[in-house]
Amino acid sequence: MTLRFSCIVCTLALCCSLPAAAQGTVDPETLAQPKEGETADFDMQSIRRYGDVLGTFQVGIRWTDRSRPFPEDYMPRTVRYAMNCQEGTLTLAAIGLFDRNGQLQKTMVVPPGGSDPVKPEKGTEQAKWIQRACMF
Repeated sequence: MTLRFSCIVCTLALCCSLPAAAQGTVDPETLAQPKEGETADFDMQSIRRYGDVLGTFQVGIRWTDRSRPFPEDYMPRTVRYAMNCQEGTLTLAAIGLFDRNGQLQKTMVVPPGGSDPVKPEKGTEQAKWIQRACMF
């Protein structure tokens, strides 16, 4: 009994002492937005259509600012969106986080209803993504 209690206490102490960054508490909506020094690239090969109205596509977010070094904890991302061509909306569906060697480290899936559909303003990059994806 004492050994079991000791193991539980040690495990709790270890979990509480881990750094916040290792716990991955960043929400998907924040990760889906390119930050300063990054560029979001629409992936034409990722377009999938499900009938005339619905579909998905992916956007890669990569570090492109060559004048500054990568941040120490930087991870490139692939963001998957679900789209509704009839309404012109997109919804965040999933995010893949990769290490510097291109190996998938974590996938964050947003459950249905976990993210509201957004209709981007005309002329924005997101509106162009929907337009391109709905052409096919």
